[in-house]
Amino acid sequence: MSISLLNHIKKILIILFFFNVVSCEEKVLENEKSVIERFEKQFYNSNPEDINKLKIKYPYFFPESFADSVWINRLKDPIQQEIFNEILKKYDYVEFLEIELFKFFKKHKEIDNKFVKPKVITVNTDVDYRNKIILTDTLLLIGLDNYLGSNHHFYDGVPLFIKEDFTNRNIISDIAEKFAINVVPQIEFYTFLDKIIYYGKILYYKDLTLDIEDRIKIGYSEEKIKWAKENEYFVWTYFVENDILFNPDNNLINQFINDAPFSRFYLEIDNVSSEMIGKYIGWQIVKSYMNNNNVSLTQMIKNTPSDIYNNSKYKPKK
Repeated sequence: MSISLLNHIKKILIILFFFNVVSCEEKVLENEKSVIERFEKQFYNSNPEDINKLKIKYPYFFPESFADSVWINRLKDPIQQEIFNEILKKYDYVEFLEIELFKFFKKHKEIDNKFVKPKVITVNTDVDYRNKIILTDTLLLIGLDNYLGSNHHFYDGVPLFIKEDFTNRNIISDIAEKFAINVVPQIEFYTFLDKIIYYGKILYYKDLTLDIEDRIKIGYSEEKIKWAKENEYFVWTYFVENDILFNPDNNLINQFINDAPFSRFYLEIDNVSSEMIGKYIGWQIVKSYMNNNNVSLTQMIKNTPSDIYNNSKYKPKK
């Protein structure tokens, strides 16, 4: 066999090896994504005669009490078409979310070994931001029209503290929140401490299942997470000195737990304070507890708020 022929065979083998490696890498990547079905694409790219096929494939989206004319009119509705077009501009492809979901489901499976992945479907919710994510035993619905960016004109009139979370980075955090609510038992909340420890458990669950910034986990802007960190000692001192921790007053929920423009200390700092500061403090208590005790997430979730607090050794720095 001539030297030139041998060299030619070597080149072919190298090329074949290269394509085999690339092919294997592509298969690995494909296996590291969770499939997301794009219902809004299928629906708004369909014709009236396609409705029956969609009804068979997605019966839960088509209540029998509604005539086909309802869906045909929706297809033709210019407002619905505008919402769909805006979704396409931002999310023609959602590979980033498929990869994030794969990682999240893997982490969640480590916590709940009986977990069965739900069917994941994106939808148009008519900008119903109170129901951005819907989770059932078998379905995970993602309303992409609620994540078009905080400055999108669809959200004109929505308060800034709400719409600042309408970004693609918040999708996986909102999904994890729904799963966390199913994992963390909602015991009877009596004291303020009970409530903030509950939310601390949810946020700690996010710590273990998500690889995102802390501010996204809780729903803060960069300024608000900075304020929370810098004023942690002040907030904790305020809670202790004003006997708030074991207070059962439900008005404290609106002051320090619910999403709002800011937390309400009824002091000059209110306008610059971080909202939901009670959740943030509860999170730090749970973190301190986990750092100072050799317990599993499952055990911590079952433990009472008082047990977690008493054994947390939580003491923010001045």
